Amino acid sequence: MNTWKDAFWLASIEWRKSWFGTLCLFFALFVLAASYSWILEVETQAPSLLTDIGFILSFGCVAFMVRPKELQLQKVEGDVWVSPFFMMLNMLPIEKEVLIKSRFVHMLFPSLPFQVLFLLLFTPRLLESMVVLEYVAFSIIWLAFGVSSSFVFAASDVGERITPIKLGIYSVVFYGGVTAVLVWLSLKTDRGVVGWAMEAAKNFAIGSSLISAVVTVGGYYFWKRYMKKKMFQIDYLK
Repeated sequence: MNTWKDAFWLASIEWRKSWFGTLCLFFALFVLAASYSWILEVETQAPSLLTDIGFILSFGCVAFMVRPKELQLQKVEGDVWVSPFFMMLNMLPIEKEVLIKSRFVHMLFPSLPFQVLFLLLFTPRLLESMVVLEYVAFSIIWLAFGVSSSFVFAASDVGERITPIKLGIYSVVFYGGVTAVLVWLSLKTDRGVVGWAMEAAKNFAIGSSLISAVVTVGGYYFWKRYMKKKMFQIDYLK
C-alpha cells in the first residue's frame, strides 16, 4: 500500500507540470457540453466513422495529449527514445516498484476522470435504446479501452531503441491498420466501432464487462513486467 501512496506523490509532481494541458482538456469538454444539442444533431447525420474517431481519440489518446513536451518521449542518445523526466527519476534512489506504479498513476489522471465525464455528457441518448445494465457494460468497455491505452503510454516512458526504419514501419502498421479497420467497418457494415460496442453490451452485457475487466487487469501485469525488464536492458547513463 505504501508503494501506491509514494507513486501518487511522485505522479503529483508531473500533474503540476501538466496543469495547462489538463485545463485545456476540461475547457474543451466544457465547450462541447455547451454545444451538446448541436453535437447531437450533427452526430445523428454524420457517418459512424466520425463518431468512432471521436471515441478513439477521447479514450485512446487523452493520456498522451495533456503531457507537456518535457515529459514526452525524446531522443536522448543514439536510437534510444525515453522520457527525460523518467530517466532522471530512475537515477534517484527510488524503488523500481514505486517508479513503475507512478507511471500508471500519472497516465490514468486526468484521462480517466475526463473519460467518465465524456460518457456522462455525450452518451445519455444511448439509454433510449439500452437498459441500465447494457449502458453500464458499454461504459465499462470504453473505460477499459481508455485504461489499457494509458498503460501502453505508461510503459513507453521507460524507453526503447527505435531506429528510423523501425519507427517508420511501426507508424505505417499502427496508423494504417487503425485507419483501414475504421474505414472498412464504416463502409462494409451498418455500424462502426461504437456501434459494435453497443451490440456487445446489448447481447453480452455481463460477458463483455468481464472480458474488458480481465483484459485491463492482464494488461496492467503485462506492461508492469515489460517495464521492469526494459529498465534493466536500457543503459540510461550513456
